[in-house]
Amino acid sequence: MKTVRRDALRPGDHIYSDRKLRLYFHHGIYVGDDMVIHLMGPSKIYSRPPCKKCGFKPQAGIFKTCLDCFLEGHSLYRYEYDVSYLRLVFKRRGSCSTWDCKSAGEVVEIAHRLLEDKSFGSYNFFLNNCEDFAVYCKMGVAMSNQTAGLFGFNLVGTVGYAVAKEIYEAVDN
Repeated sequence: MKTVRRDALRPGDHIYSDRKLRLYFHHGIYVGDDMVIHLMGPSKIYSRPPCKKCGFKPQAGIFKTCLDCFLEGHSLYRYEYDVSYLRLVFKRRGSCSTWDCKSAGEVVEIAHRLLEDKSFGSYNFFLNNCEDFAVYCKMGVAMSNQTAGLFGFNLVGTVGYAVAKEIYEAVDN
């Protein structure tokens, strides 16, 4: 995976950052002016004081924060769309998709609407996480290749992940 410089970011980019020794990645939508909209789950850093730059105090939900709060000192990457299936299989889970995506302006608009409405649902590490949020903003479909990859990138894995998502959404609503 190749890191991205901050000055290379464009509004509407789906970005992500490593966590816990790269065991998983945190995802969000870059909306310009050094700001990111992202879905956060429960955290052990709630006692941290508010950010001096953006005022964010860690908590669960959809938030607009500065890039520094999003990164938490970790590396910055850009999620790729419209990659070949072969590339998807050989790249790290949660770094790309074979699907095409919406225009940058539409992506930023969707992220802001979900932020304002707080309408993306409850956070679930496996079935409704930050990658689901960012991919939904980009494609209109909530999915996490990090999670789907746990089921395998084959027919059985795809069906298993889809069934798990359907059950979660039926129970959550």
